[in-house]
Amino acid sequence: MARIQRNAPCPCGSGKKYKKCCLLREREQQASALSRREGVQKALAWIHARYREPIDAWVDKVWLAGLSEEQRRGIATADPRIRSVHDINLLELLVAEGELEGYGSPLRLILERREEIGLDDVQCAYLSGLAEFPLRLYRIEACVPGDSFTVRDCLDGEAAPVTLQDAYASRMFEEGDVLGLRLLRTQEGWEATGAMYHIPEAYVADLVDVLREADDEAFSRTLAHRWLELVAAHV
Repeated sequence: MARIQRNAPCPCGSGKKYKKCCLLREREQQASALSRREGVQKALAWIHARYREPIDAWVDKVWLAGLSEEQRRGIATADPRIRSVHDINLLELLVAEGELEGYGSPLRLILERREEIGLDDVQCAYLSGLAEFPLRLYRIEACVPGDSFTVRDCLDGEAAPVTLQDAYASRMFEEGDVLGLRLLRTQEGWEATGAMYHIPEAYVADLVDVLREADDEAFSRTLAHRWLELVAAHV
């Protein structure tokens, strides 16, 4: 597809130049998404720096619960790129659904210190959404690299597909990929948070069966635990 020139008529039919219409709106949406994600990054960095000891205890008792010493070593020696994804997944699940012994909800701690962290209202609302929208298992149905990707819930056969405008993530995925994602509704539409649990196709059917048996409270932990087992085995 030929790239639309900035001064060309906007393809939406508004009669305006592209740069004054859809291009401007796209850039505003990208800036808003970047600001929301920066808020998450600041919050995760703050909670990790201030509460490292109770976080370590949560990791041992909750995040890595039930994993053998061999599996834990497998996770520790995973490819650095996987370790980076692991750390994001860990901290996001902690903030969204975790409890720190002696301190309570990390999300509450973050919101109470929003001024110290430097979070605005939109960023706080986005962080609160982490606790409202659960992890789900999705299959990528379509992907337009550099523009968008479309997902459908693997456990809900009647669910409508959801298209997300995301120039970065759309370059990472391929049609048919199965991933655990947390989708949040924003003013611009649905948006995927930083968490990403890639599940190889050979393990999808078994995981779906297990997740069907999990209640809402255990769903995220079950998905995360199965993903950790795959990371530990370097699958």
